[in-house]
Amino acid sequence: MMNFLNGLAVCRCGAGRGAQSKKHWLQQYRSGLMFLLMLTSSLTFTSAKAANLSPAEFKQLQEIQALQTEARWLEVKTLIGQQLSEEPGELMQAMLWRALAQAELQDANYEKALTAIRNAWQLKQLPEADQLNLQGLLAQLMIQQDELDQGIILFEDWLEKTPEEQRQPRHFLTLAQAYSQQESWNKALPNAKEAVARHESAPIPWLSLLVGLHARLEQWSDAANVQKRILIQEPRQMRHWRQLAMLQYRQPVDQGADRDSLHQDAVASLRIAWEQGLFDRADDYQLLSQWLNASGQPLKAAQVLADGLEKDVFADKGADQMLVATEQLSSLWLRAKEWEKAEHTLQRIVALNEQQPDAGERSATLYKQIARLQMQQKKWQAAGQTLNTLLAEYPADPAEVLLLQGIVLLQQQQVEAAEGKFHLAEQKVDSTADEYVGKNARQWLRYIEQIRS
Repeated sequence: MMNFLNGLAVCRCGAGRGAQSKKHWLQQYRSGLMFLLMLTSSLTFTSAKAANLSPAEFKQLQEIQALQTEARWLEVKTLIGQQLSEEPGELMQAMLWRALAQAELQDANYEKALTAIRNAWQLKQLPEADQLNLQGLLAQLMIQQDELDQGIILFEDWLEKTPEEQRQPRHFLTLAQAYSQQESWNKALPNAKEAVARHESAPIPWLSLLVGLHARLEQWSDAANVQKRILIQEPRQMRHWRQLAMLQYRQPVDQGADRDSLHQDAVASLRIAWEQGLFDRADDYQLLSQWLNASGQPLKAAQVLADGLEKDVFADKGADQMLVATEQLSSLWLRAKEWEKAEHTLQRIVALNEQQPDAGERSATLYKQIARLQMQQKKWQAAGQTLNTLLAEYPADPAEVLLLQGIVLLQQQQVEAAEGKFHLAEQKVDSTADEYVGKNARQWLRYIEQIRS
């Protein structure tokens, strides 16, 4: 069970491992980067700055602006390259580099865009507000391109200088994701909490990040509370219920308390999901069944597992796994004292066991279990048939089977036939392995003598 728990309890905290995580990480920035650059792309300036541009430079900027309006980005880049090669003044260079960054971002050339933005920002020629916006964009691009250390420093400085009314939830999310990339969970967590707190209705990926960070820091109760907010938004998604149950399972217990007794919140979460028909994995049924059994509810545990075995989620299980699950179910029915259901389940196990190599010894044991259950239910005729099948198909070591046949015949008032079976059982006994069988056979023979006298 622990492998299953570990697999489910590990939360995705945006740590950026693997190609898929990297792709997701890059997508987080694109809309924000373009929006921020649009805010800084105006080619108008204060009179003090405009005085430093020549009429020819103004005309060149107007040409660039016209091409941008028509989204002719290749031409924009070509024209800017020509103008930069002429080594214009620093203000003009800053404007050109900024315009080039916008064109590169449109083509998703983030590395080139980063170079262009860095060049524009380092010239320090643009108005203060534009410089600040460029710093924010530069920091985000650096973070996106894995220049995390310097990117985080620049971004935090930019956020500190940004007026409170302009600080947006996604700014704090950016920091949370960046610190998660560094696995600095203690620094990521407060930023993730701030992002969620500032958002009117935080989307599920944001809440999932917060859940993951709480889990990384083993703050299981806090993680479970946030997970419940996710369930409010998507109550029909099984993965959210599964995650909640795992987080509740991980919550610490009081010293000296019974561990199983404190799983009730986790059990309840999975049980709600089961009752709503949300289970979509065989493991869901097996885990809830195991937890219910551990909490003293074997009947409900058996009902859950029996329900699962009828579903398609078990269809892809191999023969070995199906056999194990069915054996678990028979044990649960036995513990719940549901003898008839246990009997039927054992019969299913016999059929599954026949597909296994070296099934003989195991099948013989199963037939004995079935016969004993039938005898316990006073189903004497059925028990007799089972024992006959057992003796015919697995004749090796017959002493115990003969003993059981004798008991069944005696219960059917067939005294002479029963007596013969007890004599045979006594004769077939292996003194080292079946000593109790011979002893029982002799006791039954004495009983027959008593009822005859």
